[in-house]
Amino acid sequence: MSTDANGESIGGEEYRRALAALCHRVGTALDATGDRFPYVYDRDGNRWETTANGNWCGGHWIGLLWRAAAFAEDDTSMNSERFERAARGHTETMRAYMPRDSMFCGMNFLYAGFRGYDHSDDRGLFGLGLAGADAMRAAFHEGARQIPLGKLAIKGPEQFRGPGSDHGPPGDRIGAVDNLYTAVSVLWRAYEETRDPRFRDAAVSHADRHLDWYVRPEGKTWHHAVFDETGALERQYNELAHGDDTCWARGQAWSIAGLANAYRATGATRYRRALESHVEYYREHAPSDGVPRWDFEVPNPEEEPRDTSTAAISAYGLLRFLPRDDDAVADLRAFGHDVLASLVVEYLVMDSKDDAYGRVTQGCFNRPGNYAVDTELVWTNYYLAETLATVLDP
Repeated sequence: MSTDANGESIGGEEYRRALAALCHRVGTALDATGDRFPYVYDRDGNRWETTANGNWCGGHWIGLLWRAAAFAEDDTSMNSERFERAARGHTETMRAYMPRDSMFCGMNFLYAGFRGYDHSDDRGLFGLGLAGADAMRAAFHEGARQIPLGKLAIKGPEQFRGPGSDHGPPGDRIGAVDNLYTAVSVLWRAYEETRDPRFRDAAVSHADRHLDWYVRPEGKTWHHAVFDETGALERQYNELAHGDDTCWARGQAWSIAGLANAYRATGATRYRRALESHVEYYREHAPSDGVPRWDFEVPNPEEEPRDTSTAAISAYGLLRFLPRDDDAVADLRAFGHDVLASLVVEYLVMDSKDDAYGRVTQGCFNRPGNYAVDTELVWTNYYLAETLATVLDP
């Protein structure tokens, strides 16, 4: 049982209703988008903005389709086979499109591949998960001990950082705070399935370099680290934060999820301590309900949008990966439960008569570029749904 920001108890029945709302939203989004991938919600046009191939986050939509298919098996008002067909069709589209040298290949093939296999027992999908792990291992830069960004062009404003910015260094010489989760998680899964030490070694090496390059002394994170051809660090900077002295909230969440997964996989104290510093910083700089502004230290925060995707990713990391029987992480898990309760009570549309039923509000994709600010984001829905499923069926 968790409590929301007002101290009210919230638990199983409310969470089942919340997951039902999110799965309903998958159905309405599928009605609206068909063979395309929902991306961010255009509130002015009252429609989903879509991509043809999923861009960087197509695995989230595929994962939502599989989650809805599983939920529909116990709900006669929903068509499980329809969701499974859509999941498989979108998987083939993304399989053909996804650049293998992109850090996002790992995350997307984890969700479409390994987690699709978890739902279906389809060994072909298991093979797709392994292909994602192989791609991330091949992309690993031995000198930098990092999987770099790669070459996928993220859909968004022309200048990602906003007007007056430049395009930054090439993707093969830049790492990101995101990568500890987006690129590395598929390696942990592949090692657990195969016991091939090459997957584990790349994951540990990347995670240890992450501690050096992205975790700052006060517990917050850098967004990017640029390295030269040999792998030597050149500089660190923030692209989607307010500035280099502040902290991009979603980057902090990616690091929380990545460190939680690294701790689960290894039990290493160094990852838990870094995770503790992240969560302490988060708690000190977020509003009382645990749902932060898009930047933890942005000036005039009352005038700035929140980002529910930060909260959803953080709760997901703390509750999906941290062991339930480990007293050392009990407080971290408790914080994850509190954030989850806030998302369900305050930010998820639960009125089944509302056209927006199942929408998670107040996501903020790119504030510097003023793109998809204060709206629904497909990845927020995914991480909230997966966290609810984890809590309901551990």
